[in-house]
Parts: sequence; C-alpha cells; structure tokens
Amino acid sequence: METPKKIDAEIAGRAAPKPRRWPRRVAIGAKLLVLAYLGYRVVFPFALDQWADSRLPADAPNIAFSPNDTWLRELGINEAYKISITRAGGRLVPFHPEQTGADSTRIEAWLEKNKIGGIILGGGGDVDPRLYGGDPGEGAEVNRQRDVFEIALIQAAVKKRLPILGICRGCQILNVARGGTLRNLDDNKTLADLHFNSNGHPVTLAEGSRLANITSTQRLANVGSYHRQAVLQLGRNLRITAIGPGGVIEAIEGNAPGDPWLVAVQWHPELAVGNESQQKLLRAFVREAKKK
Repeated sequence: METPKKIDAEIAGRAAPKPRRWPRRVAIGAKLLVLAYLGYRVVFPFALDQWADSRLPADAPNIAFSPNDTWLRELGINEAYKISITRAGGRLVPFHPEQTGADSTRIEAWLEKNKIGGIILGGGGDVDPRLYGGDPGEGAEVNRQRDVFEIALIQAAVKKRLPILGICRGCQILNVARGGTLRNLDDNKTLADLHFNSNGHPVTLAEGSRLANITSTQRLANVGSYHRQAVLQLGRNLRITAIGPGGVIEAIEGNAPGDPWLVAVQWHPELAVGNESQQKLLRAFVREAKKK
C-alpha cells in the first residue's frame, strides 16, 4: 500500500507546470529576423557590388545617382537601380545631398573627381510645393535639402553637358528646376488610382521625340506607375513627350539648343527588367554617358 507521502509526491509531480517554450521560440524567431535583415543590409550589397564589378568593363561610364531616401529604400528600391543600370552597362555612383549640399562649386568638383558621365535623378518623396508656389500642406515625405541639392545638380550637369535621366520624382524636380509647376493627383481620386497602382497603365509617346525614337514606338502598353504628383505648367526649354490616362504628363525632354541629352519619365524603367522597350531607354542613356 502506497504511503501518503509517496502519493503526495506523485500528485505534486503531475501538477508541476511544464516550462513555457514560446518565449524562447519568439527570441529565436526575432534573432533569425535580425540576422536576415543584417544579411540583406550587409551581405546583399556586398554581393551586388561584386556582381557589378565582375560584369562591367573597365571603360563603363560612372553614373551619379541621387537615390530614393524614403522608407522604400528599406525594400531595396535603390538596389533595383543598380541592377538595371549595371545590366545597361553603367556604373552607379550614389551622390547624397550631405556630400556637397547645394553648393554648385562643390557639386562640380565632385562630378569631376568621380569622372561622372551622366546623372540619374531617382524616385522619392514629393518635391516641396513651396518651390513652385503650391500648397505646403499637400506634400508628403518632403525633403527640402534633397530638393535644392538636385536643382543645383541639374544646373551643374547642364553646364557640363552631362546627360540626365529623371525617373518619377526625377521628372518632377527637373520641371521645377526649370521654373515649372506640379499638380497633386490626389485632388482627383480617379486620376490618383490610375497613376498609383501595381497594374500600371499605357502611355502615348510624342512623334519625333527621343523616347519614341529610342523605343521605336509611339505607345507603351504598360508602364509601372507610382506617383501622386505630376507636371502641371511646363518648365523652360522643355517639351512634353508622353501622355498617360486622364491627360497626365508622363514624360518631358530638353528642348533647347544648348541642352545635353535630357529625358525624364514618370514611370519606372528600372523595375521593368523584362520589358525590352523600357530597357532601351536605360541603354540609350548609358551610351550617352559613355561619350563623356
């Protein structure tokens, strides 16, 4: 017959709670996420640099790139530019506002020192509406420091006759740099939905434009569109070279005798890796940069 002490011990043993494992699992999961993030932020850029160096010839032109400075940079949007431009034959060199500010002398010296052959103005937040007489309350993720830096960069590039490719925000800041204005598509929900979505939309290219000549077409069936601002009043010495749904201006080009090769689009050719027409634009830009 079992003694009371033995029975109490067995009951106590059965009633003892098992150690909780979920805190340990959460800690392990968090650690794996941190390691994955560090791998992405450290290992991937290093591997991308190695890939680019192995792919590019010694005479590949250096392309100054004003990168996206919004939360999208955490999703690898700037790496997409590097992959696409590398495939097009150019070497991307990031150029940040903090390096020179809007000082034209320092910008020109940086361009010279880094042997830059062309400029890419990438996507990002809205251009400060105060720069073109707009409503300051309509801007989202505005970075005034980047705005004035890029305006000075555009002026320096034109002075040195370096080709410029503007993408999305790059199209908008180019227009503002030339005294133009922008519209806020959020004022019209239909337009906003047409021009900021994952499905894209078609664009019609102006006959005789650089874009039409480069792509050998006057219509692109689908372009990646993620913009809330667009050109309203056209800036000096620019021409409209593409129109999208609702009559929204989708591309502009330099139109003055003294201008270098200058093309800016609202869509994202750097994300359209499988679209030959859009890759032609990147290759054409790199060819121009190689001439410098």
